[in-house]
Amino acid sequence: MVLTENFDLSEFQSRDGAKMPIHVMNNIIKLAKVLQVMRNEFGRPITITSGYRSPEHNATVSGAVPNSTHTKGKAADFKVAGLTAKQMYDGIETMISQGKVPEGGLGLYSNRVHYDMRGYKSRWDATKKKDEPDIVDKTAGAIEGTIIMAVLTWIVNRL
Repeated sequence: MVLTENFDLSEFQSRDGAKMPIHVMNNIIKLAKVLQVMRNEFGRPITITSGYRSPEHNATVSGAVPNSTHTKGKAADFKVAGLTAKQMYDGIETMISQGKVPEGGLGLYSNRVHYDMRGYKSRWDATKKKDEPDIVDKTAGAIEGTIIMAVLTWIVNRL
C-alpha cells in the first residue's frame, strides 16, 4: 500500500510479521507523511531500518523499552543515503526548529537516527559511553549549577 510518493506500508511492517493494528496504521500514515517531508528536504532516499514493532518483537530488541513509540506506530529508525547519522540528526533538528516537521523524539545512533512523534521534545545520543553525559545533560547541569550557586550566594549574603 502506497503511503506517500516515496514510502510504502511494507517498509514499516514489524520484522516478526505480526499484523499491524488499524490504530497503529493510522499513526504510520502520519509518520510517513513527516518522513516524506524529511526526504524532500534532504533530497535523498530514506531507508527505514525499524518502523512498527509488535510488542512481542519489541521485547526482543536490545535497549527497547516496553512502551516504545515503535509499538504505537509513531517512530522510525532510518538512514539517509550519503549522509552520516550526525548529518541526519542535525538536519532533522533544523527542520524541527523551522517548523517543517513536528517536535518529538530524536536519537542519534552510530549509523542511523530515530525520530518519533511523541508530541514533546526528547533528545539522546546513543553514540556516547554510558557514563559520559549527553550534551543536553551538560547544559541542564550547568543551568542547575548556576541557579544553585546564585541561591546559595543570596542566602550567604543575607546572613
